[in-house]
Amino acid sequence: MERPARRLDRRVLLLWWAIAGAIAFVAAIALGLNTGEGEVPLPIAVAIAGIVVLGAVLIPYLRYRRWRYEIRTRDVLIARGALFQITTLIPFDRIQFVETRQGPLDRLFHLTRLVVYTAAGRAGLVPGLDVAEADGVREELSRVAGADTV
Repeated sequence: MERPARRLDRRVLLLWWAIAGAIAFVAAIALGLNTGEGEVPLPIAVAIAGIVVLGAVLIPYLRYRRWRYEIRTRDVLIARGALFQITTLIPFDRIQFVETRQGPLDRLFHLTRLVVYTAAGRAGLVPGLDVAEADGVREELSRVAGADTV
């Protein structure tokens, strides 16, 4: 199967790094508190902190590189994953509705998430889209939703 052509907006990588950095910071504080009381030996705490920091840097980058999507003639193709590659194919005639979502962090980075629903529930999610691009994709998919042909 071919690889989808459209990539996410690069700002989503900054968003994911910010989230991963916050998680790594909290983990480092928790490790530091447990190291001070002698519950976790210092070399093990340093090793765990190093792994957490490496993951905080590497996982968002891998997610960004591998997350792509494409609107083809009869379906939507979404490829994603950091460590495991997941490919989702959503035929237009199965799409019930399409929405865009923007949480507080999305608004901070001027990004939007596109969510595609089928009768079975949420079928696909494309995070990290520019607001105008997400609106255009939503309108295009809404136009062809439930259609046998384009």
